[in-house]
Amino acid sequence: MRHLSISLICGLTAAYTAAGESIVVGKYPAKIVPEQISEIHLKENGLITDLAEAGKRLEKDSIIAIINKEQTEHDREDMELGLARERITKQDEMRKLEAQRRQVSFYLSLSEGERRYNTDFKGNDNAPTPESLKDIDARIELLQRELNTLERRKQREFDLKHDPLTVRMPFTGQLQYNVPLPENPQEREQGFKLPENNMRTFATACDDSAYYITISLVDGENSLLSEDKFSVSIALPEGKTLQGTFARRMIERAGSGDALIYYFRIPQEDHATAHRMLGSRYTATLKYEVEGEVLRVSKAQLATHPQAADCDDWAQLVELAYPDHSIVIIGTRELVLTKKQ
Repeated sequence: MRHLSISLICGLTAAYTAAGESIVVGKYPAKIVPEQISEIHLKENGLITDLAEAGKRLEKDSIIAIINKEQTEHDREDMELGLARERITKQDEMRKLEAQRRQVSFYLSLSEGERRYNTDFKGNDNAPTPESLKDIDARIELLQRELNTLERRKQREFDLKHDPLTVRMPFTGQLQYNVPLPENPQEREQGFKLPENNMRTFATACDDSAYYITISLVDGENSLLSEDKFSVSIALPEGKTLQGTFARRMIERAGSGDALIYYFRIPQEDHATAHRMLGSRYTATLKYEVEGEVLRVSKAQLATHPQAADCDDWAQLVELAYPDHSIVIIGTRELVLTKKQ
């Protein structure tokens, strides 16, 4: 490794860095985000009961709150009573048809002579046939299908109306209520209503299975580099840092356009710290691990080149000042070059 700076044309200086070292690409605005985050809104502003414990880790589908629980129970009782009445009516009709089927089946089992003495059916016009059994069976089946359909439809109507009133965790994670809650435990248990003009999010669910440092990498040249050689860090109080290793990159909507967002996974042991940092903005230092020996050139010094004003970009200027090198990284304050093959 060459430790001394080397002088180049026009008084420019540069320094070599050995392979395996990390180069600071620059400092970027950063956020801490969890694996998932979901804002929870109430479908209606009714009597709220059955609150979960805030700040506690909850499993997916755990109940967060129930709205108008007593009214829901009343509606359930009304539905079940109505279905019970329909069930009795349909079953009574089916029992009559089954009794009629037994009569027809008995009649068809008799001989021609015996049928003359049967009093259930009189006259040739009323005499049952084998098709009569099929008709009765079809009517019994139809009644059963009508009953099943009615039960499913009533249950579906009830679920569509009342399921949204039972608010549940969308995934396993931590919960934070975003509205003022009664301090009195008895009032919480009996139920309370939010002010009519309170339009804030009721709660926020945070999937704490993973946390990430995210930055937007707007430099087109740097976005072509190998992602797994990137790393980031955020300075914390008392000389500590929060580190992140590359996890993924995604195109996300930002303002009126799209942005390339890089996600850097935070170690498990720092999850508690990361959770406290949610919602704030930070500055992250982005580093890149170089593969071979590279040359680091100050942008400020390179801009003093006599022909700098005639160049459209850094690549043209490097071609003039360092013709045997090409750009690897365009950092905030310096360029990282490598020798052409």
